[in-house]
Amino acid sequence: MVSSVLVDALSDPTRSLEELYDADRRIVDFPATVAAHFSNIFASEDAFSEIPSIYVVNPMQKDRCLVKFFAMIQDTSLSPEMYLAKRSDGKCGGWGLADDSTDGLDYETTRSYLRENTVLWAVTVPGESQWVASEMDAISFTRSTVPESHPHKFPVAGTPHLGVQVKVYDTSRGGLLKPTDVVTLVGILTIESIFSSMAAELESSNSGPVPTLHVLFSRSLPATIIPRVFPYFPAMPSIEMLRHELITWIADEGLAGDKDAAEWVLLCIIARVQSRTPPILPPSLTISKFPPPTGRWSTPTLSTVLSHLLPIVDTLHLSLDVLNGSSFSPESRNEDLHSGRLQLPRGSVCVVTEGGITEGGLNDRGVMNLRALQEMMTGQTLEYIFPFSRFAFQTDVAFVVLSEGRKSTFFQTHINIKIRPDNADELYGPAEKIRLPSTETLDMFRDLVGGAKMGTVTVGDLVAKHIQDDFVSERKTALSPAEVVTSDDLIHQMTVARLLTLSMHQSEISIDIWNRAKVLEANRKTRLTTLGEK
Repeated sequence: MVSSVLVDALSDPTRSLEELYDADRRIVDFPATVAAHFSNIFASEDAFSEIPSIYVVNPMQKDRCLVKFFAMIQDTSLSPEMYLAKRSDGKCGGWGLADDSTDGLDYETTRSYLRENTVLWAVTVPGESQWVASEMDAISFTRSTVPESHPHKFPVAGTPHLGVQVKVYDTSRGGLLKPTDVVTLVGILTIESIFSSMAAELESSNSGPVPTLHVLFSRSLPATIIPRVFPYFPAMPSIEMLRHELITWIADEGLAGDKDAAEWVLLCIIARVQSRTPPILPPSLTISKFPPPTGRWSTPTLSTVLSHLLPIVDTLHLSLDVLNGSSFSPESRNEDLHSGRLQLPRGSVCVVTEGGITEGGLNDRGVMNLRALQEMMTGQTLEYIFPFSRFAFQTDVAFVVLSEGRKSTFFQTHINIKIRPDNADELYGPAEKIRLPSTETLDMFRDLVGGAKMGTVTVGDLVAKHIQDDFVSERKTALSPAEVVTSDDLIHQMTVARLLTLSMHQSEISIDIWNRAKVLEANRKTRLTTLGEK
């Protein structure tokens, strides 16, 4: 039986809000009460699924509908907005409810009812894979009835998206939201003027009303977007068999049959920031000798394959025009934060292609963009540029670079694997070209990848002793100074072993996995040597 409270909240959220206020009337704590009340109504997944997506509601036809918005927070630098928590007739204020004028209120009364809300700008999640919406029981962004506005606040220029002004009344929650956070916002949708702190920039562009979401409550999401478990036990004889099938599918559909390269791709896409101190960061990967596109298709099939496995995959096609003419770092102009190309959510995988770069020079912006991308690969930070300062924000994005040369032309990456395609023509093509496994198998692939991305790995005392002894032995048996194993080599080998362990959904590095990691690394180096790279 459907609750009448649920039906009322769905059909008329404004009335539900006002009735809650009439029963409570504690102005100070009311925003927290609202968040708890509506969150409780929609606590079950069945109830939550009843909330319509923002993409199917037209606020121009029906104002103040209840909607949910799966979004990335783009800008948190906007000034707070003041509102009257109690209107002149004694009814609830805020959430888009206000008196037409304050003539009936004296100054002291007005001041006692003044409260702040947090104003943000949120956008469609850049790089969101099409399958994510169905898993979240929502609708993906293909076409929206809500008008688009302010494209400079979306990372990927020229891409259809939705930008929304967001007002959060529970300021304890609003203050916790950071740029690139991915959340599901639930609230009352209206069309309103842009908040005044952005007016100076918008006077010369589109300063008309914008979609505005008055948040009732929100849901935080894990880095995997869809909840996953670690370790995962698939409906198969073993995780090893599933892992082998996954690597084979990535190789056949995305890398023209190269299974060695596919295994390195798997290890890099499950990596995340494990620690800042000491730094245990995702290793960046270069797939070298990767042919540039020659036909009508410029997007590598690898990007399409990864988008079937991961919730957020962004493909960054580098060219001189992109490097010299765009900004990779977010930049504040006239108190309005313009998005940068690298303003991507945590947990994203970014495929960088170098095949579009032709002869020519880089201007100052181009050089800055390359530096920003390199710093994000190596240090997992991205600078936000403000008029008199720069602030480095933490990131968590895995990078796969596709380079035509023996190594990346512009970037120092942690790992370089040279591709050996069976047929180079298969490295590019339309999305329809990809042969998908069964729905059940694809779901297990996603569980394996997502679970591995959220897992943690330990090293037992016996294995730690074995690794230490192995390191000392290799140093003693080195035939030349060039073959001496360094501490950096050991750290790299530990990183590979950790990722290999995660990909097998095991929580502790074993001696067998350590030896397998050494073989994997040795094979990679042998391939580099045989193809002319020392």
